[in-house]
Amino acid sequence: MTASPSRRSARSAPGALPRIGQGSLAEQTTVVLLEAIMERRFAGDRLPNEPDLAAQLGVSRTTIRTALQTLERLGVVSRAPSRGTQVRPHIGRESILLHRLIGFREMLEAHHDEVRVEQCFEVRDHGGEAAMAALGVGTSTPMLVHHKTLFADGTPAVHLLQEVPLEYVGEETRRKLAKGHKVEAPDTIFEFSQSWPGREIDHSVVEIVPSVVPEGAGSPLSMPPGTPHLALREIHYTSGNEPVAYSQEIVDDSFIRFRLVRSR
Repeated sequence: MTASPSRRSARSAPGALPRIGQGSLAEQTTVVLLEAIMERRFAGDRLPNEPDLAAQLGVSRTTIRTALQTLERLGVVSRAPSRGTQVRPHIGRESILLHRLIGFREMLEAHHDEVRVEQCFEVRDHGGEAAMAALGVGTSTPMLVHHKTLFADGTPAVHLLQEVPLEYVGEETRRKLAKGHKVEAPDTIFEFSQSWPGREIDHSVVEIVPSVVPEGAGSPLSMPPGTPHLALREIHYTSGNEPVAYSQEIVDDSFIRFRLVRSR
């Protein structure tokens, strides 16, 4: 079920941007601008000039310029002295290069009225074979495993299995797990990694694999055997190129279709 016209209209209505506040990072500014672009909040798909954006968001023109350069590099906007900053109309939440800033929840919310998440954490003595190979760890390394399923209008659409060595995880999270307390994770593993001291995720390498549910194997998305779907395998790296987490995602592509954006 797609979103109702009134819901889409509400997302598309132009309006004032939320102020970020002084001292905010350029990436935070990029996220705010990207979200406004995804909601089509700029009249005529044209962004205001840099001084106006800086005033609306409460940041410096230098920060705005850096954010716009990032969005241009991602292929979200095009910029020219004669016509300013224009949103590329084909850009959507399913664009591959936006996956770091736009998570699966936002991608589903763009087209469905109700999106909910079921998730849990567990600590295992060691990771799965693929995770251990990707991260270069062995069976003596305890692993934090995050199971997460996203439902769109009541139907499971995306399942994520994320693995990270327990020693990398923030002390507060480890303490909660040890006491059996519930751990709330942000929408994306990039946000979650901000609580991993010295091991924040900088970038990921994603392998997209067309797959079919095998005979005799259960599917976390309740798809019958023989159903085609997409599998994503991700290795997440720090800015120093250290692999720190491994993810496997199963995507029902009747809910989400990815698009690869090329730019010059």
